[in-house]
Amino acid sequence: MDRKRTLSELLENKKAVIFDFDNILVDSEPYHFEAYNIVFSKRGHTLDRDEYWLEWTSKGGGAEGEIARYALPMDPDDIRSEKDPIYSEFCRTNITMFPDAKEIVEAFRRAGYTLAIASGSYERDIRTIIAKNRIENYFNAVVGKDGIQRTKPHPETFLKACSLIEIPPSDCLAIEDAEKGVRAAKEAGMDVIVIETELTRGFDFSGADLVLPDLGGLRASLDKILSDS
Repeated sequence: MDRKRTLSELLENKKAVIFDFDNILVDSEPYHFEAYNIVFSKRGHTLDRDEYWLEWTSKGGGAEGEIARYALPMDPDDIRSEKDPIYSEFCRTNITMFPDAKEIVEAFRRAGYTLAIASGSYERDIRTIIAKNRIENYFNAVVGKDGIQRTKPHPETFLKACSLIEIPPSDCLAIEDAEKGVRAAKEAGMDVIVIETELTRGFDFSGADLVLPDLGGLRASLDKILSDS
């Protein structure tokens, strides 16, 4: 597959790019894992890191899935309420952008695309991180799980982002890293690119329009496309 040509075709006539956040723009998933593991460990259960990447981050099973798989006598709402402030502190102190992420965002912005974030994290945590990295003004909309009723793989997160930027889904390109995000974007009516990582390589991304091995691959292809235009 000619990735550059495929990316160029996907970008043709698009007006907006909508990014997932965790594991796409910022290296935050290890901190989600750590925060959840702290909470579960207090209750005598240790999370498996490899299982977490597949069942939680890619498929979207979350705390409910973990509790069901291991028949744990726990309430997922209690787990999340204890986990959230731990993760929010990581947002303020530990979480950074991936090396290529800011350059990719800036390249799309310079090329005139409207940008948005559609994420399963809380909006407040997203805004904490993008403010810390001085890119808060790059995005016309930020949608987190606190702004919707149904999270990915339901398409509501993407549909709300499209509504806020007033651009129809067919004119938007989604950039994702998870199976649940691909399903959500496609059901919203969007083309979608997947960025693989060492943690997700080999997962089922057959529903995506293009799969790239890393952010560096997206940046290199994007630089060539925009320089040729």
